[in-house]
Amino acid sequence: MNENAITDNQDLNNEPVKSEISENNTDSDAISEDELQRNRFQTYFSEAVESEGPKLTAILNIFLELKNIDGELAEIDEEKGDLPENINIIKSKLESIESKLSTRRTDLSSLEKEKSELLETDKSYEEKINKYDEQKYDVRSNKEYDEIVKTIESLFEEVQKNEIRIKVITTESEKISAEVSELESKYNELNSELQEKQALLDELNEEFKQEETVLTSKRNELSSKLDDESKSLYERINKMHKGEATAIVRKGNCSGCYNSIPPQRVIEIKSAEKIYTCQSCGRILVSEDFSAS
Repeated sequence: MNENAITDNQDLNNEPVKSEISENNTDSDAISEDELQRNRFQTYFSEAVESEGPKLTAILNIFLELKNIDGELAEIDEEKGDLPENINIIKSKLESIESKLSTRRTDLSSLEKEKSELLETDKSYEEKINKYDEQKYDVRSNKEYDEIVKTIESLFEEVQKNEIRIKVITTESEKISAEVSELESKYNELNSELQEKQALLDELNEEFKQEETVLTSKRNELSSKLDDESKSLYERINKMHKGEATAIVRKGNCSGCYNSIPPQRVIEIKSAEKIYTCQSCGRILVSEDFSAS
């Protein structure tokens, strides 16, 4: 066995053997193909790591700076707690109550107007009844008397109808008035709560005003350096992960969600030729080597 192995090795280093292989076209083609495949793999791997393509380091660096700024802004928002959200909820409730109040007050006004008109009409009918009642004693025939009596009765019927309607209106008005009173009470209560919370938020806004102004100014300056596509990508991801739109790739893992990243993708991220996002959490991925540089 050893002697054969040595012999084979000697033959491989022998000129005649090389000549024999070169004369065999089939074997030569097979070896060339193998070498070609190896060269292709080595070339691909080398390009993935050391490509001379255009780098996106400037954009990635802006993403990292924006992440730091948004992280600080997020901390300020945490200091404010749920105040902004609660204030918006209260304002929404107040708007809803105002709308209901406006509708019910309009209904109440319409009913009061109708009631007033009915009372005026009844007053007019009563005056006519009194007038006809006096005239019936001055009639010269039974026919005239009967006509006056019928007119008086007709007017009485109208008055009675109006009185029934007036009672209904009064009941509805009382019900609406009670509803309006309740809505007004609720409105005043919510408005007081809004004033208190708004005062607290105003204090916090004043406390962080200068810091927020500086951070916002820096953020706007950085954002202006991004193209529309990159800016849109960052803002969309930052909306989902407030202050954490960018993640670092450490030991093959995303620092945002701690899920693993395929080795080949890690190499591609390190090349900084494209913008990659985590397939698990969606954050923009930046190589640890690049972020530390």
